[in-house]
Amino acid sequence: MKNFISELRLRLKKASFFCALLIGLAATTSPAMGAITVTVPATANIFGAGHASPPAPGGGGAGVLPPSIAFTAGAGQYFTFSSVSGSVSCCSGGGTFNGPDGGIFASGTTDILSTGGISGIIHSSKTMFLVGVFTDGSVPGGAGPARLDVSTANSATVFTPLLNQTFFIGDGKNASLATQIFNAPATATRFYLGFADAFDFGAPASLPGFYHDNVGSLTAMAELSAVPEPSTYLVGAMLLIPAGLQGLRALRDRKQAA
Repeated sequence: MKNFISELRLRLKKASFFCALLIGLAATTSPAMGAITVTVPATANIFGAGHASPPAPGGGGAGVLPPSIAFTAGAGQYFTFSSVSGSVSCCSGGGTFNGPDGGIFASGTTDILSTGGISGIIHSSKTMFLVGVFTDGSVPGGAGPARLDVSTANSATVFTPLLNQTFFIGDGKNASLATQIFNAPATATRFYLGFADAFDFGAPASLPGFYHDNVGSLTAMAELSAVPEPSTYLVGAMLLIPAGLQGLRALRDRKQAA
């Protein structure tokens, strides 16, 4: 009997080990797409996301369509940035350059209105910072979602924007240099990167435009990951349960026969 109990314990121990291994693999194997490098010119008009051409209702030049990353829609997906480098300027005729987190040139504040179904954006102390927008592949229209005030974005770690809602990316790190997470809406299939610009960056609030004199570019290294679904490892764990139950039945039968 002692030998049988020792063998049963050994089997259950092995089953527990493989169950833990399955759970560990499911929890760590989350990337849905490898690293993607995107070059974002200073003229990339974020309000062109999902459109055939970039808009400039405020005048001063429409710039170019923003670059995008295509991916398959699904719940629990998010983007992170391992690095964002480079510098940009809003004024080719003597303007100062800033990095992805933005600068204080022109008005020193951002207050840009929505247009073409893409929301505007507000920042109380920065201009010309890297922004993003998720779309579902359809052409944005209507008033669009509410504008975000991203003045405190550098103190946040997780962002969950709506479809067609412009949000702050900067260098993808918060003030403590922790990697920020940008949750993709479940129906999103495109992730656009660009800049929000307007006359004096909207002081007072202005419609987008004035991309004609922007210079420089940023290089962003993004990665799409997915939170593992519970079913991924629960199924594996359930498959191991019968082995343990079979051992317990055998132990019961032996006791009854004794």
